[in-house]
Amino acid sequence: MPSDPVPRKRKSPEGGWHLIRHGQIERAFRLAKRDFAAARDAADAQAMAASLAQIAWCCALSGQPEQGLDCAIGAKLLWRRLGNRAEEARAAAVEAFLLFDLGLSDEGFEAADDAVAMAEGLSDASVLAFASCMRAIALSLCRQPELALPVIRQSVRIAEQEGDRVMLSFYLLNLGFCLIKRADGAAAEGDLADEEKWLGQAIEATEDAIAAAAEVGNSWCLRAGLGNVAELYARGGDLLRAQERLATWGEVKGRPVQSLKIHYLYTYADVMTRLGRADEAAKASLSALKLAEKTGQTDHELNAVEKLAQAYEAMGDFGRALTMQKRFHSLYVKQSGETTQRRARVVEIRLETERLRARADELASQAMRDGLTGIANCRAFDAELARLTGQPLAVAMLDLDHFKAINDRFSHMVGDEVLRRLAQILTAHVGAKAARLGGEEFALLLPGVGEREAGDICETVRAAVASEDWADIAGGLAVTVSMGVALTEEGVPGDELLAVADRRLYAAKALGRNRVVGGDDMREPGFSRVPARR
Repeated sequence: MPSDPVPRKRKSPEGGWHLIRHGQIERAFRLAKRDFAAARDAADAQAMAASLAQIAWCCALSGQPEQGLDCAIGAKLLWRRLGNRAEEARAAAVEAFLLFDLGLSDEGFEAADDAVAMAEGLSDASVLAFASCMRAIALSLCRQPELALPVIRQSVRIAEQEGDRVMLSFYLLNLGFCLIKRADGAAAEGDLADEEKWLGQAIEATEDAIAAAAEVGNSWCLRAGLGNVAELYARGGDLLRAQERLATWGEVKGRPVQSLKIHYLYTYADVMTRLGRADEAAKASLSALKLAEKTGQTDHELNAVEKLAQAYEAMGDFGRALTMQKRFHSLYVKQSGETTQRRARVVEIRLETERLRARADELASQAMRDGLTGIANCRAFDAELARLTGQPLAVAMLDLDHFKAINDRFSHMVGDEVLRRLAQILTAHVGAKAARLGGEEFALLLPGVGEREAGDICETVRAAVASEDWADIAGGLAVTVSMGVALTEEGVPGDELLAVADRRLYAAKALGRNRVVGGDDMREPGFSRVPARR
């Protein structure tokens, strides 16, 4: 199973992905939920998407597929809205994995194909490796392991080339899974020699996964690999090796997630039954069954009940063995019904997520708009300024002249109407590039313009405000604005543009108001020239 859909990001030792890479799934889960709540309160869509992706992956690793699916789909749609194709592809791959865990192979295949299609158009090989791994799992589940093997081996090669031992351990685990499916196919055809060959290769791949996980300290991958390889050794009749690997499982530090503990218990029961120690096998199976019932994981219940029936039969207790066989049949029927319900639930989740996304879009839009004027607010302005940093850019700061006097003479209601009218004038001349920063202070973002064009735009705005007929708001009302302008062409760094424009705004007021102040290089009529101080 995967251990980190976003390799090598968030390097803080307390970061969620760092915890996941070291197998600390429960801690990462708690941290991600806290991060999501904070991001939601701050209306931070990017942080929300990142937190949802982390929650989804923690759910995948801890056997909580339904809860994880909600989060994976939500993360995918948020990344899509944010235009981040790489993270959208990763989220789609996580969605595929969760669908596999729900027993929905066809839906998982579709999600994995979507992830690969997105990843193939990117330059990030790690995204393609992760998505390809999910496609390989899908192919194996759909009984096409011969097609899956070259796909998962590509993932292994990418992880080796990038030196990512955490993801390498995961891909090797899934290489072992694909090889076992080949062994199953050979067994079904009665080709024992071929089955033995593929089984041997599966053991080798899983042992390589264990070595990689141990090297980087990923306890989740280490336990998963040890449990898997113990099963494989038992299947091949090497019970001594199976015991040794299970003993090593028990020595791994840290607390395992419940799904891995259940897997360990029923694998231990299988080995004990084969060794003739049926009493121990029955105890382990009962423990696995209790945990599976507590967590509501029907797949694990099935396996635990099957191992318990085998243990009772080995003990000669055929009555209880028959009872367990009947229970196994009931659980199998229940699982089939759950698959249908889960398929309907997936449709419901997707519809609900679309509704929530639409609501989130609405709230996000509101959070970025000024409530009084309807134009962009300070938060939206800061975000857009950060996005444009590094490009040719002009920033203009403008302020209503004597606005306090307008409020005092005509009332605050008139003042609010003046602010709304000014926003309309700005929008008419510069469109969505206008923002209200607070009070009577506004700003303009003018990307890709030079000195002459910036001068033209700012002077046109100033003149439009001065010539506007404000009498329909209040008789005798006149309004002007002062403006300060800074350009990256002047050598002003992007992160200093706002400060320089703000200083020039105050210079415009000091020079008599109702004017635009730019730098020495601005030659347009109406400009006062004040050098930038840097």
